[in-house]
Amino acid sequence: MATLKKLMTLLSKEGLVENRAEVIHTFTRGRTSSARDLSENEIELLCQFFESNSHETLDKKRKRLIAVIFGVFKKMNRNVSIEYVKSTACKAAKETDFNNIPGYRLDSLYNAFLKAQKDLTFTGRIVENFIAESQFYN
Repeated sequence: MATLKKLMTLLSKEGLVENRAEVIHTFTRGRTSSARDLSENEIELLCQFFESNSHETLDKKRKRLIAVIFGVFKKMNRNVSIEYVKSTACKAAKETDFNNIPGYRLDSLYNAFLKAQKDLTFTGRIVENFIAESQFYN
């Protein structure tokens, strides 16, 4: 049987602590936005939902983060191992284990590394244009 504490823990792992009132309001179709007003059955259903989706969602987020970090290193012409990529992610998240990085942090790291990848692409184009111009004038 799920408890209110378990539900709060699952919401925390998903990074939804600040939005829990909205989540509960949506789940109960406007009946309440307080977790204390949930029935035992509603708590159980919410816990099952977050438990079933969290593993799959986190797995997808981890793979997506790994792919974007590999992309950054590829833009820098560096061949790295999966262990190096995971350690890079751990350093960025200030975690010791890659699998302990919470979902909301995986999202923010993904966005940061994606921006870095785009910046490297843009910078590469600028350098190529500068080289082409300097060759034209010489």
